[in-house]
Amino acid sequence: MKPIRKIAVIGATGMLGLPVVRALAEAGFEVTALVRNPDKARRVLPSKVVVVEADVRDVASLRCGLAGQDAVYLSLSVAPGEAPGDFHTEEQGLENILAAARDAGVGRIAYLSALVHDTDSRWWVIDIWRKALVRIKVSGIAYTIFYPSNFMETLEQRHVVGKRMMMLGRAEHPNYWIAGDDYGRQVAKAFALPAAAGREYVIQGPEALTYDEAAERYVEATGGGLKIMRVPLWLVRLGGLFSRELDFNARIMQAVLNYPETFKAQDTWDELGAPATTIEAFARRDSKAAYATCS
Repeated sequence: MKPIRKIAVIGATGMLGLPVVRALAEAGFEVTALVRNPDKARRVLPSKVVVVEADVRDVASLRCGLAGQDAVYLSLSVAPGEAPGDFHTEEQGLENILAAARDAGVGRIAYLSALVHDTDSRWWVIDIWRKALVRIKVSGIAYTIFYPSNFMETLEQRHVVGKRMMMLGRAEHPNYWIAGDDYGRQVAKAFALPAAAGREYVIQGPEALTYDEAAERYVEATGGGLKIMRVPLWLVRLGGLFSRELDFNARIMQAVLNYPETFKAQDTWDELGAPATTIEAFARRDSKAAYATCS
C-alpha cells in the first residue's frame, strides 16, 4: 500500500472533527474538508486545509471531493431529534460515502465509532453504529476504526449551559476521559502507519474518572465559576416522552453511565502514542480559549 499523503475529512467542523483536522495538518498531511457550508468551514478550519463543498446525500459531490485522495476520515453522528426513519449520516450517508470512495479509488477509510457500541442495548441508534461497522468492514476498502471513551470536549460543549454544568443521572463506572487533541495525534499516527490498515483501536485517556468526578475537577480547574446542577435521569426520560431530543440525551447518557469500562488501550498507546492531557490541563486551556473569544 502506498504511503498516505492526501486525506479527506467528513465531519471536519464538528466537536471531534476539528482536533483531528488540526492534528493531520500539523503532521504534514494534505487535508481536504468535505463540507456543506464552505464559508462557515473556512472560518474555523486551519488556513492550509482545502475546503470542498460536498454533501453525504449526494454521491456525485462526494465522488468529486474524494477524487485524488489517498484516505478519508469520518466523524459522523446521529443528531439528537432524529427519528429511526430519517436520513442518517451513519446509515444512508455512509453508504453514499463508501460508494464514492470506491469509485474514487480511496485506499483507506478511518472511522470514529464509540466504545459503547458493544453493549446489549437494542436502541436503534446503537444498532446504526453496529451496522456502520459491518458496512465499513465489508466495503473492500482498507479500514482503521477507533473506539473512544468519553471526550473531555463533551463537558464544556454538551453539559455547560450558561454558568451551570448540567449533569444527567449518576455514573455507575469510571471512564478514561481523553482530550480531542490527544486523539487527533493518534489518528495522524495511524494514517502514517501502513500496519494500521485493518486495525481497530480502543481510545482512552490517562486517568479513570466517573462522570461526576470529571465534572467536579473540570469546574474546580476553571476557577469555580460554574455551578453543577444534577437532573435525575428518570426525569429526563419522562421529558423524552414529549421530546425526541430529550429522549436521545437520556438514552445516550444511560448507555454511557452504565457502561462497565475497563482499560484496553495499551496496544493503542504502544503503537499510536500515549495521551497525556488531564482534565485539569484541558479545563484551563478550555477556559482560556473561552475568555479569548469573549474579549
